[in-house]
This record gives sequence, C-alpha cells and structure tokens, in this order.
Amino acid sequence: MLLRSAFVVSSAFSVFLCAFPALAQNARIEGFTYAGSGCPVGTAAGFIAADQKALTMIFDQFEAQAGPGAPRAANRAFCQLAVDLRFDPGWQVALFDATYRGFADLEPGVLASHETSYYFSGSPLTSGPLTWSMAGPFTRDFSRTDSFAATVWSECGTVRPLNIKTSLYVTNRLAPSRSGVVTNDTTDVQVRIEYVLAYRRCAGP
Repeated sequence: MLLRSAFVVSSAFSVFLCAFPALAQNARIEGFTYAGSGCPVGTAAGFIAADQKALTMIFDQFEAQAGPGAPRAANRAFCQLAVDLRFDPGWQVALFDATYRGFADLEPGVLASHETSYYFSGSPLTSGPLTWSMAGPFTRDFSRTDSFAATVWSECGTVRPLNIKTSLYVTNRLAPSRSGVVTNDTTDVQVRIEYVLAYRRCAGP
C-alpha cells in the first residue's frame, strides 16, 4: 500500500502578488530540502512549477501508528521542509495560513495528533506548535487549517529559508489492545497542503 502526501506552496502568490506587480514578477521558490523520520532520504519527491511559484512534494512513508505488534517508535513521525525563497529587497514574507488534508483510522480509546510549527531560519520567533487532536472511534478523511493570531515575518534585509515542521503522533496508552494510524493522505490519493504567504514592505531607515 502506497501512502502519499503533498505539500504545495502556492496560493498567496496568486492571491497577494496581484496587488504588487513588481513583486509578482520576482518572487520565486529557488529550491527545498527535507528531512525527518516521516521522510527519510529517497522517500520523497519534489516538483517546482515552471514559473517557480509552487512547490509540490510527494511522500510515501509519512505516517504514525500504534497498536499490538507495532514498534513503539512507530507512534511518532515528523518531516521538516525548508523552502528556499527569493524576493525583492525591501520586502518581508510571512506564512498567512496553511490547510492540511489527511486520513485517520483510530479504534475506540486511541488518540492521535497532527502538529505543525513554522519559522524562518535564524529567527527566534515561531508560529506554533499548532495542534489538531483526534480521538477514536474515528475513521475518515480530515481537513485542518492553521491560522496565525501572531504572524512571524522574515527579517528585513535578508532572505532565509521558511521552515515547516509537521509531526504525527498516535497513542493507545488508554486502550492497549486497540490500534490506530494517522497519515497526511488517503491511500493512493495525492493530497495537497497549501501554504498561503503574505508580503509587506520593510520600514524605511
């Protein structure tokens, strides 16, 4: 069974950049790296759109599970994505919101969580962790959106990677004979996680 997840960095380039034509021309995704127990090297593939405005990543091992026979370490998984952005000097960028879709199959008494954190490399400021919890019985697709009450902006005068860490956790501690699994997709269905970006001008000297 192939389980796949997709990350997409796209929506705000069409939503927000239309207000700033010059920025829309020059803002782009230069590249990406990934690492984590849910995305070991060689288990993910990334695709940057021809206009460099969108990034799609597909994973085949990003899941967490718990239950009789499941290794203890299998109940946690994480993947950290670092997105290398380029945009005009004098601007800042921030993550505005993020929408996730996935699938969970939890028997009664089994608990699961889907957690995300967002930050720019070198910055002490972080958005998150933001956590969405599920409790069994629960067997269905799910969708969640992270909205940020306090927006973390990139530093002025420098362009650093945007880091997005996603973690999955499942526990059957309250029901040891029960099982559960949570993943960022449904079987053989590519799922999109959309990251919406916002921009603003840096303050003058």
